[in-house]
Amino acid sequence: MLGKIRPAVHSLIDLIRSETPINVHRLLTTGAGRTFLGFLLLYLLLIQLCRHAFYRDPTSAFFDASRAYDHVYSRQRQQQADDFIKAANSSASQYPHGDPHPTMCLGIATVERSGEQYVRPAFGSLMEGLMEDERKHIFTVVLIGHTDPQQHPIYNETWLENTADKVLTYDTSNATQFDLLVKWEKDKDYRRKAIFDYTYLLETCIHTEAAWIAMIEDDTLAVKGWYTHAMAALDVADSKSTNWLYLRLFFTEQFFGWNSEFWPTYLLSSISILTTVAILLLALRRLRYPTSISNAAILSACFIYTPACILLYFLAGKVSMRPIPTGVHEMPNYGCCAQGMVFSSPVAAKVVDKLKEKESGFVDMILEEWANQEKLTRFAVVPSLLQHIGGHSSKGDDFSSAQPMSVAETIFNFGFELYEQRGERVVHPSTNG
Repeated sequence: MLGKIRPAVHSLIDLIRSETPINVHRLLTTGAGRTFLGFLLLYLLLIQLCRHAFYRDPTSAFFDASRAYDHVYSRQRQQQADDFIKAANSSASQYPHGDPHPTMCLGIATVERSGEQYVRPAFGSLMEGLMEDERKHIFTVVLIGHTDPQQHPIYNETWLENTADKVLTYDTSNATQFDLLVKWEKDKDYRRKAIFDYTYLLETCIHTEAAWIAMIEDDTLAVKGWYTHAMAALDVADSKSTNWLYLRLFFTEQFFGWNSEFWPTYLLSSISILTTVAILLLALRRLRYPTSISNAAILSACFIYTPACILLYFLAGKVSMRPIPTGVHEMPNYGCCAQGMVFSSPVAAKVVDKLKEKESGFVDMILEEWANQEKLTRFAVVPSLLQHIGGHSSKGDDFSSAQPMSVAETIFNFGFELYEQRGERVVHPSTNG
């Protein structure tokens, strides 16, 4: 929808900037002219304000990618995570571990990346800031997703041994399965191998008998206090539904725009506003200002000023105009992607069966298809508790000369970067719908 609106706006701006002769005297001496000039100045001011206020909204015409992807809070959080990993790399470091029968099992599958190994800050951010009793409630499992685990740079790093409860590698005793894994690695069959890794990690977590299983991708950052937030959110989800699939810890706002399937609603709302304005002006003219409000004024209000305001409302972006309140909400559509999901243990067992049935594909797409078929509720924490920091996809890079950013880099939660402004532990999932 924005794609059709933007050219019209640019044409309007070009018209305003053009040298078309304008009768300035008439504009300044007539009431209608002064009203138009006043509205135009106000409108141009509002456009400038929108550029300043909504540049982080990916659904807005004023979105500015050069500023929007600034890692304001992530930069701070990554430094804290890096400091944690550096400290944990000391052989003399002593860190608490999870109980054998934890409240939550935290699973992270990781593969070697080109360049930076995102798993270090990812794991560090999940551990940094945890209270000792919180850490005891979490059992961490890190899957080294290579048939030769030595291929991953972190495999022999001290911090992993000091902080992870279990470092998981593939079972070499199952020769048939192991040979398949070797083949998938060689063929770069990411869709099959990713499904296997996810189910293997889920099954390992299920065996811990934890009530909750959090599956976190290795290229994310967690907000400080994420565990407290997540546990509170799980209580809310449980109170809202008994038939839910997952609690999403990450989503991207870029698909939350004025989606075309809702255009009848947007059209009816716009018509209702125009009708209301017309009725109010007609009523005012009849009851109070019989000579001051002319037909021309009513027509201008209904066909110039009000439509222009409605247009600006839509251009500002849905995320800005209709933000999702802080709390736990159903998110059946547009959430994307599988960076962080929490399942109850019974549901996790069903997820394993479903993924094994499919064998190949993308985890998030398989889960969404299943949820739609079975009418399973899906929840998300707002604001997001995770940020995606990966610039290189584990499924192959997607850079091109035509795009300044990879697709992986655009999978981003813009609200996450405002945590610094809100206060790290101030934001907490509420019981609000």
